[in-house]
Amino acid sequence: MNTFMAIMSQLFWGVTVGALTSTFSFFAKGVAVTAGVCGAGWWGRRWWLDRHRRSRPADKD
Repeated sequence: MNTFMAIMSQLFWGVTVGALTSTFSFFAKGVAVTAGVCGAGWWGRRWWLDRHRRSRPADKD
């Protein structure tokens, strides 16, 4: 019976740690994708605004 309980205990902890690792990995990938998309949008907006600011003639009073 002790062997059976030891096997079940290891199986339980293996599944628990596996599930926690999978969940953390899933959320970490989501954060990375969100940061990448937001960063690319910020970079593109900055590039677009800079390009259009340079193309406009300067107003001189």
